[in-house]
This record gives sequence, C-alpha cells and structure tokens, in this order.
Amino acid sequence: MLSIENLSVLIRRPGRQVAALSNVSFSVRPGEVVGLVGESGGGKSMVARAIVGLLPGGSHATGQVLFDGSDVLRMDDTALAAHRGRGVAICFQNPRGALSPTRTIGKQLVDRLATHQEMSGAQAREAARELFEAVGIRSPQRRLDAYAHELSGGMAQRVMISLATGCAPDLLIADEPTTGLDVTLTREILRQFRHAADTDGRGVLLISHDLASIAEVCDRVVVLYAGTVVESGPAEQVLREPAHPYTRALLRSVPDVGGRPVVATPGAMPLLTQAPENCPFVARCAHADGTCSSRRPATKPLAGGRGDWSLACFHPQTRPLDAGAPSTSPTTAEAGAEPAEADRKPAVLEIDDAHVVYRSRFGSGGHHALRGVTLRLAPGETLGVVGESGCGKSTLAKLIMGLVAPTSGTVTVAGQALVKQPGRPRPRGRALRRARTRAQLVFQDPIGSLSPRRPVGDSIAEPLRAAGLSPAERNARVAAVLDRMELDRSILQRYPHELSGGQAQRIGIARALVGEPNLIVFDEPTSALDVTVQAQILAVIADVAADADRASVFISHDLATVRGFADRVVVLYLGQIVEEGPVDVVFDNPRHPYTRALLGSAPRLGGTAGSDGEAVELVKDLEEADAATGCPLAARCPFVTDRCRAERQELQSYGESRAACWRVPELPALIGRQAVTP
Repeated sequence: MLSIENLSVLIRRPGRQVAALSNVSFSVRPGEVVGLVGESGGGKSMVARAIVGLLPGGSHATGQVLFDGSDVLRMDDTALAAHRGRGVAICFQNPRGALSPTRTIGKQLVDRLATHQEMSGAQAREAARELFEAVGIRSPQRRLDAYAHELSGGMAQRVMISLATGCAPDLLIADEPTTGLDVTLTREILRQFRHAADTDGRGVLLISHDLASIAEVCDRVVVLYAGTVVESGPAEQVLREPAHPYTRALLRSVPDVGGRPVVATPGAMPLLTQAPENCPFVARCAHADGTCSSRRPATKPLAGGRGDWSLACFHPQTRPLDAGAPSTSPTTAEAGAEPAEADRKPAVLEIDDAHVVYRSRFGSGGHHALRGVTLRLAPGETLGVVGESGCGKSTLAKLIMGLVAPTSGTVTVAGQALVKQPGRPRPRGRALRRARTRAQLVFQDPIGSLSPRRPVGDSIAEPLRAAGLSPAERNARVAAVLDRMELDRSILQRYPHELSGGQAQRIGIARALVGEPNLIVFDEPTSALDVTVQAQILAVIADVAADADRASVFISHDLATVRGFADRVVVLYLGQIVEEGPVDVVFDNPRHPYTRALLGSAPRLGGTAGSDGEAVELVKDLEEADAATGCPLAARCPFVTDRCRAERQELQSYGESRAACWRVPELPALIGRQAVTP
C-alpha cells in the first residue's frame, strides 16, 4: 500500500538548513499497524507530512513516497486532493485544535462523508451517527449537535478517528493520538486503530514516543533517530530484544508500572544540517568506536533474525534487554524505614474533609469536584495522585495551592491557611505573600507557564522579588537552583520560545525551588515530553523529592511514573479517594475494583497485560453524574450490587492500605469466576 524508498528532506531557510530526513525507507501493508517511534525532533511528523504531500515551504525532497504505485512527491494539485482523504487520512495529536470551534462536530463529519463518499445529506447524517457509535461515543445522535469545546479529551480523539475513517481511507495516520490521555482512554483509542486494521483492512501508521502503549497493537516498529531509520522489524522482537543501542536506550527510558528502574540517556539528539556521514547516535552511545565516528553504518538484515528485521549499526546487541528487578525508589525505602518518626513530624500539608463545589452561574446546581478528601503529608514524603481525566486531580492541586477555596472542610500548608476557611484565620498582605511561597506548583505545559515577553531569569526570580529579597540575594539563589538543574547561566537571557521542552521544564522546577518552599506540587510535569527527556526530568524530580525537609505531591495519569518515586499513592475517582496506601502495596496488591481496572489498563512493554489480580474491565465510560448516590463506581463496576448503588462507601483498612469498597474480601473469587465465564 505504502512504500517509502530513500526519502530525504532538506529544509532550507535564510541563514540555515536542516536535514530533516535522510534515506528513510519502510512500507505499510493493508491490514497492518506499523509504529513509527523515536524522540521529538527525530523526523516522525515529517514522514507523515511527506505521505500526504504537506512538506513545509523551503523543503527539497528526494527519493520516492509510493502510494498504490503513484509517487506522492510528484503528484499535481488535483491528484493530491484525491489522495488526501480517500487515500490517506490523519488523526492529529491535538484533536480540539484540529476541529472547527464554530461548527458542530456532526456537521464537520457530514461534510466529509458528502465530499469523499458522495452521500446525500440524510445518508451522511445517519452514517455519521453510526461512525460515532462504532468508536464508542455515548448518545451519538445527541453528540452530532455538540461543539468541540463540549467534548472531553478522549471524546474529541474519538471524533477525530471518525472524521478520518469517514473519508474511507486506505491508510490511516495517527500522529501522537494518545498524548495527554489517561490509561483507560489510551487503551480504548489504540483498540480503535487495531480494529480499523483488522476489520476494515486499512493500513495504520501509528506515530508515537510512547513505546509501552503502542507495543500491544503494532505488527511492526520503525525506529527513527535524527531523521534516519536505525532499526525496524516485528514489534514483539524489536521491543523485547532490541538490537540497536538507541532502541535499547529508548526502552530503558520508559517507566514501567511493575517498578523497573528508569535509566536516562545522557545528551541530546543532534540537529543535522546535512545527511550524516557517520552514525548519528555516536556521541550518546556506550558502544561507539572509531568506525562509528568515521563511517555511517548501512542498513542490513539482522543476522539470525527474521528477514524483515534490519538495523543500521556496526555493533548490534544480541543480549536480551535487562528487565531489571522491581525496585522502590530511595525515597520510598527511606520513608518505610521509620514510619513512626514520619508520623511524629509536623505535617506540611493537612486536608480535612474538604469538598469543592463549582457553583453554576445560571441558577441552582453545580459540579461537585471533590468530595470529603482527607490527607496528611509529612516533610520528606512524596504523595502520588492518580485517576482518570475528570476525577478531580487538577482541582486537588488548585485546592492545595489556595487557588480555590474549599466549600467545606479545611486545608493548611505549613500550618497556615492560604484562603478563607471556616474557623481558620487567613494571613493578609505581606504575611499572605510569604505564606504563598510555602507551596509551589510545577505545571504540565512548561513553556505555556512562562511569560513569553520576559527572559526566563526574570521568571525564576519573580517569587523572590515578591518576597522582598534584595537583588544580590535573588541572584545568589537563582544561580544555586540553575546549578542544581544542570543549566548553563547563559540560559537566563533566553525567552521561553528558545527553549526545548526539557529545558523549559527544568526552568519550571527551578522557579518552584527558588523560594525554598515546604511543598511542591507537580501537575502532570512529564506528559508532553518524549521518553528520553521524560527520563531526565524524572531524575531531576526524584532528586528534588528526596529533600528531607520538603514534601511533594506528584499528580499524573501515568501510573508507571508515579510508582517510580512516590512513597504513598491515593486513587481519586469522581472527587473521592477510593484507595490509598504505600505505593508498592497498592500497585502490587490493589484492593478497589477501580484501582485494579487502572492497573490492568496500564501499558507494559512486551505486550503483557496486567496480572490476573488486576483484570477488571469497566463496563462504560466515566460519567460525572454517577457520583450522586451510593458508590461512584457503581454504574461502571462489573461486581455492582443494590447495596453499592444505595450506600456511600467509606475508606476501610485492608492490611497496609485502605479502600472504599465493602466487597474487597470477595473480589479475588469474583474476578476468578468472571475469568472462566464463557
């Protein structure tokens, strides 16, 4: 279906040029899912743009991009118009950005069907409803009249899949389709692409840096580095026994929910101005020698491997990738050594029966975002917060930071309330400014959290300026945190748009650290980073979280990163804590059905699913209205009873952890019975 042969793309701009792709070759067959993986800047999206004939201005492409025998690089405008949609369709990384905000999603899909499948208006609307139903959109008839801003992230991505498949393409390209989605939505979205290949016979090109997620759905994998293909072959073999040092480095950078330690790859990908004359990975490779520095390795079949397994390396690795024994982080081990001492320390964070209700501006009602949350966090302790999108994680971060006031209950940081609360005095003026420095937030979007009009040095020093420190004291503290983040002092004069994602996140952590807070809240700090940069940032965060006099809260939908260095974990569902306890206890022996479902959905390298003890399938998508009465999970739980629907579940102790489910003792038998049911 698709055959790319020796594709090279050189982008020329005034004063510089970039070799975006160099001699890239691979193919996609009908009914096959091919994963295109690698770091940001490796050329993955440039390959997608070449396939649909949308290369940027100033680019010069050589080689061939053959689709059903026709070269896309040499198509005229008429042929390209026919090729886009019926031949190839794309699902974009940011679905809301790709959808029109001024037209209903139904109208957008109906227009696609009318254009590419020549349907009448009534036929197209009925076909649109069926497409929505096929990708799991609830109430598809009603959703046809919704706008993009009314959709959740997972719902918007499903709409994008409908828009792409509505063109009836032979090849479906998905560019980072699961970035920012939680584990249950990620699993469901990837199933949609696998279904498109298996049922409709479409070819699927899945572009991603999330190797653990795509490992379960891909037939073959192509690994890109600095615009070159370094390894390609069957997904199961490449991801289990990688032969190229770069592929091995990528896999070691991926956090694993089983607790395997993450190994960060030093250095960064080179920005090439021309096709490489040597191995582009040479500066970061532990196996490199003089041959690697002087010559570029040719792509050859792997000796002893399958015929379609090839790589470009002078020193292929034949030993299996070390899985590494499950381990706990240093912070976990230290916290578990003397729990009684931790209990005696004064709490950095105390939340007591906090509720947060966002009132409606148009009369009665509102959204109950948090329901009866109680937490205590001691110095030197790291708390992980996990759950699906919409479960209240970001509201909890705002509550801790004093950005929203509890409707009822109390919240104190270092013994002080940051907002007005019943029975608690609130500091004012300079005392309030000092109190606010006690808690700092590291944001999900590092570049978006920095002022685009100010050098990053000003952004780092802003908390100190607000606290009234002298210029000399500010400069000394900024220099100290830059050294800890391993950043050069010259970066202080740069603006946010001049930073890479990893540099911007280090600046964000430096800004949080500079005021020497008692508590740092990390809100999805690595969700937008590729795996190698993510591993480097996680090492920085683990170092910060290890400070004995500071507590940390790590909020994420990525269960593997939470396990990496959290001491305790709380599982949120629709604003309620449904399970909490030591991270290893909760992850190795989950009690609540929702925790079991999350862990069962978590991607694992090697294509292995969750253990039998975690195998719980929820029966539908999350609905906020489900939390109104009884157990909030009742509408989705396969083990629900009338008692679950009627009674609110409170946290109960089960060994070292606590869970809000009265059926915990019965669950192993129930799950075993479910597994053998035909």
